[in-house]
Amino acid sequence: MSKRIFDFVGAFVLLVFIALFVPFIAMWIKATSPGPVIFRQVRAGYRGKPFTIFKFRTMKNGTGRSFDLVRPGDSRVTVPGRFLRKTHMDELPQLINVLLGQMSLVGPRPVRVELVEKHAQEIPTFVRRLDVRPGLTGLGQIHGRIWSLKRGIRGALRLDLFYINHCCFLFDLYILFRTLKTIIGRKGV
Repeated sequence: MSKRIFDFVGAFVLLVFIALFVPFIAMWIKATSPGPVIFRQVRAGYRGKPFTIFKFRTMKNGTGRSFDLVRPGDSRVTVPGRFLRKTHMDELPQLINVLLGQMSLVGPRPVRVELVEKHAQEIPTFVRRLDVRPGLTGLGQIHGRIWSLKRGIRGALRLDLFYINHCCFLFDLYILFRTLKTIIGRKGV
């Protein structure tokens, strides 16, 4: 089975499964803070092609700047946002990006377009991340957000390059299984 078919079928099945929860998540977000339910941001995709990523909005509307990192305890994060981030449910709308072929279920997380050039100047191998479709989850995600914050971009890049050099169907299944374990263990911000 090709990676694209696996991604499409997996994303479709997951979207059908979560369809019951989406209206409740949307109402919770709308009831607790003004602004859109879905956060949109342009990210660099496969071969650097820009695309719009979808996430449930987890911050107070208008409080995020493009280069701000969200750290544990950040006052800009809403009450539903804390739960959505902790459970990684804020990422679920990206299943639409997977269906559209802009993302894969597994791969390096997509980076904001404006950061690609900046990181590539500091770390020339950074652009290798664009050789594969960005993923909904990856090796960095199974280590947790705290791990990623501590090790920075170079640590995350080492994991991304390891994935790119060793990606295969079984490795993707392993990462998906570990992602589920990470979510159940509630590791995150």
